[in-house]
Amino acid sequence: MAIMAATVWFIPGWLRSEKPADGILECVSNAFPAAQVEFKAWDGDNVVWPLSVDSADKESWRFAFEIAMMPKEERESLTLVGHSLGGRIVARVLARLAENGIKVRQAVLMGAAIPSDDSDLAKMGRASELPVLAVCNPDDNVLRYVYALAGGEKSVAFGANGALAPCENVVECVTPTNLTREVEIGEKWAKLSALKDIANHHEKFYIEYARRILGGEKPSDKIMVPQGFPTVEGHVMDSMVWWEVLDSFDGWKLEKNKVTGLCRIIDPQKMRTAWGREAEMRVAFEKVRLQLAQ
Repeated sequence: MAIMAATVWFIPGWLRSEKPADGILECVSNAFPAAQVEFKAWDGDNVVWPLSVDSADKESWRFAFEIAMMPKEERESLTLVGHSLGGRIVARVLARLAENGIKVRQAVLMGAAIPSDDSDLAKMGRASELPVLAVCNPDDNVLRYVYALAGGEKSVAFGANGALAPCENVVECVTPTNLTREVEIGEKWAKLSALKDIANHHEKFYIEYARRILGGEKPSDKIMVPQGFPTVEGHVMDSMVWWEVLDSFDGWKLEKNKVTGLCRIIDPQKMRTAWGREAEMRVAFEKVRLQLAQ
């Protein structure tokens, strides 16, 4: 039996969903040099964000059905790549396939605009032969701040946060701090370093880091602290008048406010890196502990 050539579906994000942006398919091809790259358009160019989110969730059923109808050997050579809302679509496609015992070769989620506590995240790894690669950027300004304000979803975005607890067959890779300085995204408005740092949700940043990881580069050792509520990092007073320490590890602390009952995670430099309800912050602290222990 002939071996099927590798195929990559690239599913773009919001306002870029109908046709490829300049140079994007070339970037994806550089990350998957032995594969045929296909741009998968979807109805996501509505300027009203909630409508595009709803469209993304609906489109995921269409893509899942298309994959389910493929011959098995075609699915086994297929890699799904999605950025932003495209990453949301990929996560939901994988979850639908997993529910039916169907697998593709691999999937790559880049800055996925899906809630970090979404139930589909726990399912998606079961629909991929190779580990799902989730490229996350805790400093992504769009996902960390705009998404929470405009999206109407209570949880922070998976693409900036990762999942609260590790997901089966999913590897989360955190982008290095200097990535935006190293990648030329080619648009005049983003050539200045300061503007590139602000516009760090751009798909080319994520694709470049995915290319490096797929090429064998060691992932960044940056600690990603799962968020409960959207958090602005800042120094805190190390006073135990209002706070009690619930847990500590290697200079990190999980503390609970004696009045509100809410919890926070403090790093060794006394920076508040996350806060939220006790149950989710305990899970988040265990994930920090796992990262530190690796």
